Amino acid sequence: MCGIAGFALNRPADREALVAMTASLVHRGPDGEGFFVEEGVGLGHRRLAILDLAGGAQPMANESGSVVVVFNGEIYNFQSLRAELQAKGHRFATRSDTEVLVHLYEEEGEAFLPRLNGIFAFALYDRERRSLLLARDPLGVKPLYYAEVPGGLLFGSELKALRAHPDFPTDLDLGALKAYLTCEYVPAPLSIYRSARKLLPGHALLAGPEGIRLRPYWHWAIPQTPGFSRDEAEERLRDEVRRSVKGQLISDVPLGVFLSGGVDSSIVAACMVEAGGRVESFSIGFEDPSFDESAYARTAARHLGCVHYEHLFSEGELLAEVPRVLGLLDEPFADPSLFPTALLSRFARQRVTVALGGDGGDELFAGYPTYWVHHRFGLYRSLPGWARRAGLAAADRLLPISQANLTLPYKLRKFRDGAEYPMPLRHHLWLGSWTPERLARLIPDGGAALLPEEWIPPSPKGDPVTSAQWLDLHTYLLEDILAKVDRASMMASLEARVPLLDPEVVRLAFSMPWDWKLHGRAGKAVFKEAFAGRFPKGFLDRPKKGFGIPIARWLTGPLRPMAEELLSDEVLGRVPFLKPDEPRRLWREHLARKADHRKPLWTLLCFLDWWRRENG
Repeated sequence: MCGIAGFALNRPADREALVAMTASLVHRGPDGEGFFVEEGVGLGHRRLAILDLAGGAQPMANESGSVVVVFNGEIYNFQSLRAELQAKGHRFATRSDTEVLVHLYEEEGEAFLPRLNGIFAFALYDRERRSLLLARDPLGVKPLYYAEVPGGLLFGSELKALRAHPDFPTDLDLGALKAYLTCEYVPAPLSIYRSARKLLPGHALLAGPEGIRLRPYWHWAIPQTPGFSRDEAEERLRDEVRRSVKGQLISDVPLGVFLSGGVDSSIVAACMVEAGGRVESFSIGFEDPSFDESAYARTAARHLGCVHYEHLFSEGELLAEVPRVLGLLDEPFADPSLFPTALLSRFARQRVTVALGGDGGDELFAGYPTYWVHHRFGLYRSLPGWARRAGLAAADRLLPISQANLTLPYKLRKFRDGAEYPMPLRHHLWLGSWTPERLARLIPDGGAALLPEEWIPPSPKGDPVTSAQWLDLHTYLLEDILAKVDRASMMASLEARVPLLDPEVVRLAFSMPWDWKLHGRAGKAVFKEAFAGRFPKGFLDRPKKGFGIPIARWLTGPLRPMAEELLSDEVLGRVPFLKPDEPRRLWREHLARKADHRKPLWTLLCFLDWWRRENG
């Protein structure tokens, strides 16, 4: 992976600004830098060398130099595209996948975008037309921000690159803040800044003499019915996942796999072993047994024959990661699994530069418990309103307060938070933090949270399970899971690949009926059955456990000084649009063990930490 940054402005290019923007991304690309500057256009690149180590430096141009590109990501089908282009007379100067982009553009213009199979974000400048093309992969695995400013456009892999340009305004977007507090992440296309936006997955932006145009280039075209039997589905799924994993093993640097011992990462590791060669697997563990999965990873690695590396982190080591990682974020983000993911990435980076993971399996194959709840939600709604509300209030009073991971009391209280709201807000509240009532007390004049989901295509099927999966694919997966993995891996200069999110695997998964995936309360049925023969009986059937840390307990223990500092008059009291009474009430109740407010408190604390850094 790499980092890209630049601008297209209607005045002479400021090389110093371009250098500063690009330097802010050094962690994404420690192996080299490069710049293109012409008139009002600047393209900057930080390189993490994966392919063609000697010849793949960027920016990269075609034979005549009329088309120039900076690129972040991988094009997995670049070899077949290269052969096709060579047959048409195009000459290649490198072995890099990046070079196919300039030749494809020469041949087809913007129309080439749907032909790319990969994870990518890039900026391509056509010097003759004086137009800049930005594009992002269909699932948004690789990030790309942009901002329209007086006189043109800024772009970068992270917000810190835009911030480094003197023309970038840093006014906070209050609607985006409320969306963040609701979801624990800022949903696309918003950013925490009013002037910046995330380029949507599967979209292209063209900036030229005629202005700025944004358009989707990708369409999923998922059939309403699968067109194959249940048994055939398993065979097709095996074939597509194996093909995807094998295609993503291309690398000129050491490569391994993140292995948790769960269904998704174990299947990816199994496909890597089947593809041949020595497979190195990496996992980490923790002292708190309710959060530790290392034994399962060890079992999976031993069964598959992986060369396994594992490290058990102490609570002190994990705690030390909190201020370090928060200090590297340029947008508030509150998923606590960011910290163990950062530790895992740094641990793996000691031996490899590329790691495959199992991200996406839950969203594609109905692995989250919330999908079963959506399926059965009609039973709850069939009760009279007074009975629903009374039952939830009684459960809240009677259930104990637990600080452990994903306990029944915790799950029931999360159900309560969203139960009386319509979709999609109900789903966001089941996963997220601040309810509308609490937000109204925290930001009384801020209006509603901006949850800009109008860009999401209609669900390919109308049932509650598929609709929730489709929503997650475009929101939670995009801006929580994939953003977390990108930021955490890039902090360690490690490339993370996600073979389960190959477009053909996604199409196949969403063409299947929901009940092929969800059997009773257990998800991923068809996925598990497709690969059951590769594992001991029952191995893929263990309950799901999240990759988290004990935030609830830490807030009353080692993180208490940090929390009380951020909730003080010196920090919270100086944020002009926040009212301190509600968070301080939540804090008192959490300390007294009268309630478990880990989610709203942690989400607000992550914002306050970001705000303090932004405002000195």
